[in-house]
Amino acid sequence: MKLLTGFWRAAAVKLVPALLLLSAMDFVDDGLTWHSVGETLFIRPLTWAVMTLGWAVVGVWLLRRRARAAGAAVSAEALEDRQRHVLRPTRVQDGWQERVREQLEASERSFLVAEKGREEIRFRWRPGRLDRSVRGSMSFDEPSGGVVLDVHDGEGLLGVAGLGKGSAFAALCRIAGATGLEAGALVDGHPAGHERRTA
Repeated sequence: MKLLTGFWRAAAVKLVPALLLLSAMDFVDDGLTWHSVGETLFIRPLTWAVMTLGWAVVGVWLLRRRARAAGAAVSAEALEDRQRHVLRPTRVQDGWQERVREQLEASERSFLVAEKGREEIRFRWRPGRLDRSVRGSMSFDEPSGGVVLDVHDGEGLLGVAGLGKGSAFAALCRIAGATGLEAGALVDGHPAGHERRTA
């Protein structure tokens, strides 16, 4: 429910300026009449509330579909600009870290891939067709077989369904799918596939 509310709020923020502009234009054209007041205070807000709710439902559906493919849990935290999840390789075999590196570098969506030692990779990831991207890093923990995937949206991407929210989470799910990773078990007491955000 919190996820839907977050998307609904984002949709309202995008559409309220247009609603206010249309209402002002009606007052200029028709003057202050009972009809214009009733439409401005009741009919139009109700119509736009239904429209924004429908927009939010589409956003939730798209985000859940992305998460399902990566096996990640979805919550209201998925709307935050930073996502830090602990993932596992779908097939644990010798050399799996190298395969993850190779798959990341081979993706047409990744660029500026740079290794910081053998345990961390930093990169940029282009979620859509535009040039805007998210910043990402992977940290390998060989003893536990886990990968900490940290993604930041710092360029104001369009977001899921154009709502300006969920870009980092959607990108994380795509990165996981492209590199053969999925949500893991509980890590340090946090929910499966999700590690609490740190400062």
